[in-house]
Amino acid sequence: MYKKILVAIDDSTTSQGALAEALHIARTSKAKLYITHVADETVLNLHGHAMTSAVNLDGAVANLVQAGRALLDKAMESATDIDAEALLLEASNRRISEVISEKAKELGVDLIVIGRHGQRGLATLILGSVAEQLAKIADASVLLVRKH
Repeated sequence: MYKKILVAIDDSTTSQGALAEALHIARTSKAKLYITHVADETVLNLHGHAMTSAVNLDGAVANLVQAGRALLDKAMESATDIDAEALLLEASNRRISEVISEKAKELGVDLIVIGRHGQRGLATLILGSVAEQLAKIADASVLLVRKH
């Protein structure tokens, strides 16, 4: 039986499925649930260097953090009658999978739940998905939830 569960969410539909699964497991196990989002500033550099000035970058990072908080607040609304805590993490130029894995280890979680987007192609072949990377490096069990 799980005692501590961490679910990593973003704004995708598979992430919402992962949240639903984690909520169900937490309720049935009476486990502590950590609902986590990683604000990743590296996405700001994906399409060239449009955000290169420090002023623009700082504002953009602040917007990512604010959006992450809003996402977590909405997720916490569905965590009724569960011992749940929202955690906003920042990637700070690190892989999202590493940030999640380290936080899970720090918290001593038994299970990490994450959505798997099922994307294919060159980028996934070379870099791998966050979910697949996490499954490889995490100390805890990892449940990959696909879109239903």
